[in-house]
Amino acid sequence: MASRWTQAATILRPEILVCGVRLLPFCLRHRVALEAIDSPILDTTKALTAKHMIAAVRILSTYDLEHIRRPHTLRESWWIGRMTFSNAILSQEAAKLLAYLEAQSLWPRFWSKEDSEGRSGGVPWPLAIVASLTRNGCTLTEAWTMPEAEAIWLHVANTISAGAKVEVVSDVEWSAMERYKAEEAAKLAAKTPGDRKN
Repeated sequence: MASRWTQAATILRPEILVCGVRLLPFCLRHRVALEAIDSPILDTTKALTAKHMIAAVRILSTYDLEHIRRPHTLRESWWIGRMTFSNAILSQEAAKLLAYLEAQSLWPRFWSKEDSEGRSGGVPWPLAIVASLTRNGCTLTEAWTMPEAEAIWLHVANTISAGAKVEVVSDVEWSAMERYKAEEAAKLAAKTPGDRKN
């Protein structure tokens, strides 16, 4: 199986259609645009509506901010109507959207996480990554629109090259840790309630 970095560096345009639209690879511009409208797509504790879905699909299918701001098309209005009156259709399209996001969540894994706000001086982390990439040769457009996982891997590599003490967990190490946690959980589950007290 390819490593997380290899997968992140070779993300292709997803084949999945959500609300009849083919999405682009998820990038920092998409994340910031979704954050700007407080989209439940990024916070699964919030209720998701048909209008939220169409707003997310519109954002994720373009890099053009003007395209995002335009009025609803007839096709979008039709999808809003379908999903408003059918929870099954809304759930089906939401599941496809979550699968799209999950397939691209290939960030590096770290041994320990520090307070990123403290390290960045209060600068939002997507902006810190864009600044790092442009400082190291990417154009502004490339930094905002390359797949997010690839951008984060490049940012981490840049910070390590600059002397930061960041340790990325390898795929082999991560698998070993996950196996260990599963074995420990199985041992705990195998104990009787009386054993757990001792």
